[in-house]
Amino acid sequence: MHELRSIRTSSQPGHWLQVAIIFITLSAVTNQNSSAISCFLIQSNTETEEVQPAEYTMSNSLNTNTNLECHLSSWSSQYIYKAAVTVEVNVFHSVELKVMQNISGIVSCIWSHRQSSKQCSLIYTSENSSIVSLELLKVTDKDAGEYELSIKNEDTSYTVYFAVRVRSKPRKPYFKEYERRVTCISRGYPPPSVQWLFCISPNDRCGNRTGIILYKDMDSYGVQRVEHTMRARKLLEEHIWCCAGNDFGRECTQLYTLDLRSVIPLPEIFVKVGEPFIMRCRARYKTFHFNIKWSSESENKLWWFEESEYVTGPAMVRVLFASAHRMEKNNSGNYTCVSSTHPSKSAIITLLDRGFIDLNTSSEEHEIDTNEEFCFVAVFKAYPAVTCVWYYHSTSFPCDLLNTENGYSMSKYCNHNYVPGEYIFYVENGDVHLNKTFTLNILQKPKVHITSKADLITCVSYGYPISTLTWKKSDDVSFNCTDDIMEGITYGIPERKIDNWKSNSTVDLTNMTGTFSVCCCAMNSAGSSCENTFKNVKSIQQVQNNFIFPIATGCCALCIVLLIALVFNKYKKQYRYESQLQMIQYIGPSDNEYIYIDFSVLEYDLKWEFPTENLELGKVLGSGAFGKVLNATAYGISKPGVSIQVAVKMLKEKPDVSEKDALMSELKMMTQIGHHENIVNLLGACTLSGPIYLIFEYCCHGDLLNYLRSKRETFHRTWTDVVMDNNFSFYHNFHQDQKSSVRAGISASNGSNTTISRTQEFEQTRQGQEVTLSSGHSEILQHDMEMKYENTRSYDDEEDLNVLTFEDLLCFSYQVAKGMEFLESKLCIHRDLAARNILVTHGKMAKICDFGLARDVINDTNYVVKGNARLPVKWMAPESIFEGIYTIKSDVWSYGILLWEIFSLGVNPYPGMQVDANFYKLLQSGFKMDQPFYATDEIYFLMQSCWAFDSRKRPCFPQLVSFLGYQLSNTEALVYQNMDNTHCKDDSSRTSSLNGVNFESISEDAEGDQEEDSPMCQ
Repeated sequence: MHELRSIRTSSQPGHWLQVAIIFITLSAVTNQNSSAISCFLIQSNTETEEVQPAEYTMSNSLNTNTNLECHLSSWSSQYIYKAAVTVEVNVFHSVELKVMQNISGIVSCIWSHRQSSKQCSLIYTSENSSIVSLELLKVTDKDAGEYELSIKNEDTSYTVYFAVRVRSKPRKPYFKEYERRVTCISRGYPPPSVQWLFCISPNDRCGNRTGIILYKDMDSYGVQRVEHTMRARKLLEEHIWCCAGNDFGRECTQLYTLDLRSVIPLPEIFVKVGEPFIMRCRARYKTFHFNIKWSSESENKLWWFEESEYVTGPAMVRVLFASAHRMEKNNSGNYTCVSSTHPSKSAIITLLDRGFIDLNTSSEEHEIDTNEEFCFVAVFKAYPAVTCVWYYHSTSFPCDLLNTENGYSMSKYCNHNYVPGEYIFYVENGDVHLNKTFTLNILQKPKVHITSKADLITCVSYGYPISTLTWKKSDDVSFNCTDDIMEGITYGIPERKIDNWKSNSTVDLTNMTGTFSVCCCAMNSAGSSCENTFKNVKSIQQVQNNFIFPIATGCCALCIVLLIALVFNKYKKQYRYESQLQMIQYIGPSDNEYIYIDFSVLEYDLKWEFPTENLELGKVLGSGAFGKVLNATAYGISKPGVSIQVAVKMLKEKPDVSEKDALMSELKMMTQIGHHENIVNLLGACTLSGPIYLIFEYCCHGDLLNYLRSKRETFHRTWTDVVMDNNFSFYHNFHQDQKSSVRAGISASNGSNTTISRTQEFEQTRQGQEVTLSSGHSEILQHDMEMKYENTRSYDDEEDLNVLTFEDLLCFSYQVAKGMEFLESKLCIHRDLAARNILVTHGKMAKICDFGLARDVINDTNYVVKGNARLPVKWMAPESIFEGIYTIKSDVWSYGILLWEIFSLGVNPYPGMQVDANFYKLLQSGFKMDQPFYATDEIYFLMQSCWAFDSRKRPCFPQLVSFLGYQLSNTEALVYQNMDNTHCKDDSSRTSSLNGVNFESISEDAEGDQEEDSPMCQ
């Protein structure tokens, strides 16, 4: 027995995986005695298969068996057995109870614990022998207590009891007051020792007092309660702590104190309904001629009493206690301590029905170098106090908590030893339990391996992040490869391994001859590596005949002509045609890990084919280096016998094969994207004979950039201004759609015609919105509260006025965000989002397009030569400019520039600035444009959030839609919408208060680029 106690107390948390196995051998019913049962505690140390941080790596050792001294406690019709020794396990560790029994006949069994039961599963080892197992994973306090195993056959019942105790540091102490005595209470197993400490921090050298120690009986779960009581007149110092500790740690609680001489405020105080509570107000003055009192707005007053004493100085200290044996809901409120000689101080007390944990549970991913110091950090606010642990591959590690300002707690984990993988932070407080996953990636320089078979050479690279593979060759054997291999190269899809990425590529050398060196190089942000090999390909023997010299001469001349033609063609076309709009096939964990879909290998769906003879081409709308867009009339493309205006995209005369392939790829991509009201939709195509035509919707007002510039002279801030300038003669003759319901606060006219000015409508709308917002609904606009108005003159009446309002600017912004939200859902990225690539049609409908081949980028100053391409640098995100990375978050940056264009009415971005080295330096330093003239503070703040240098901190398009929908809901023109034709549809599923997104935090990220991730896109 002494040996058992020694083993049990010497085991340390984190070093032993405890497995409690109870072997029960029951002989025949006629031979029942205490020796028929044998119980053992088996502590086994198993080496984990996964790589663990060094200080927690386990070593193999032999299992240690200790007799648990099970004995028969009753001789009756039911046989009852008890384990004399308690099974103990550290918190968050795992145990398994196994029972081996020999009982003849049909056997059934049930495990019971804390009024709950669960059926057993029997594993038979022989005809009359079986094993019963109960596994307890990551045990917590609720797993402690007495476990009962009931085994029955046709004749007899057997019951075995086991006591399980969970060892952990004590619960956080709490206080209660009775008859001017203050008691500090803590519970725990092993039993804690409790101390009163008098100092600023419990980690300092503190004076301590024991008080009157009261021990309560241990409960059925093994947890012991310890109480220390002090008279209130002895608790007059400024800083008072109560700490409880045992072998597994220490927890301290400070007595809530409002010291009128201190400048440190109390954070918000949380108390659960039914809990005891005590708080002090303390004041010190040079004489006793002063008083203190509590002032509270609470309906249910607390019990108040005062203690005082003279101290050296001389001075008088007065302490006013406020306490309750049981807090009620109406005890919530603001409590203020008032003194005639000191400034008042207040504390806010919030009563809770149940506890809470405020933790951002979004997963975090970190990439670090092995030379970089790094810790995982979890920050949260909780009540009541929590217990927490860090996990790595089912192995638990201690969790230390540090209290920060404003009542938050923080836990750091630094002992990862640069081992990649998932680390989990687990926290609970009895009412709530949460997990947060941290993924650690270690930057690894690529390792390259080359294999060769016939004329194929395969290169495989392992590293993190994904490596970029390049092939080079050298005509000698020095391995100094300088010439790029451009043909015969194929790339495989990268494959994610446990701690790195596998990349592969193959080069076909069939068309190359001679002896040369081939090098494969892999490069990522951690470095680069190369591997090389020899290649010897025999050349074809020369043919010995009289015509060899003329043939060779002719071939050389032909090669020279072709070379001249190629050089001329390269000079003429410095870049290849490629649609700016792209669809992503594969997305890795990092922004630069993606692959575009190769539409050239997909089949074209002939259902989109339209007869060329039914298409009547018109004037040119735009032309560029590779093609042009024409106005056209299409007969029967929408309905038989109906002709509509369309836009036709086509290549210029005599296009090469690559340009045809690019246009066909664009066609196949548009068929995959689908239809949306805020993109220029594909209507059909002509591909079977003659030139390739792509048929799109026609937008009568041209591009948004020129549209905004043309409306500068007629811009009005509000529709009130428009109505006044037009003598209230514009909007009239409305009737209500009888299928729609009435918006809150606005009475309907049951479908009859109503004459009303837009100003009056706005006032009614505003009042209705106030009612809606004040009602506390989570969504600003409800589907069942929508008002539909139909304009009998159509929306063109508004366009006849040739006016532009702030609402229109919001609508354009909202529509583009809706279109980009749709493209994002299709894994599309635009790469050239700008006002020049937005078209405007009837009803001020905005549609996203891609001019692509029809834009004259050579003469357009917005496109700057960078490398071998012409790029719209002023609209591009930093990662796109400097790293060539294009993602939906880089489109968000461009969308912010587009917003600046809209709310400046078409001013060129970064006015007066040239795209040069200084521009790039400014961009890298975090420079942002000033607020445009027509933008509100809210809109400018949205632009800044789009311009966060870290792409992870930018909002995503669904959140931009939500924000702009909310802005639209506050404009005076919200009520007046033709829901059949309107372009600013309010998405009630999005116009809630930004779906809970805190845009103020995004603004801070956009301005300061803080380290923590934005909560925008989870």
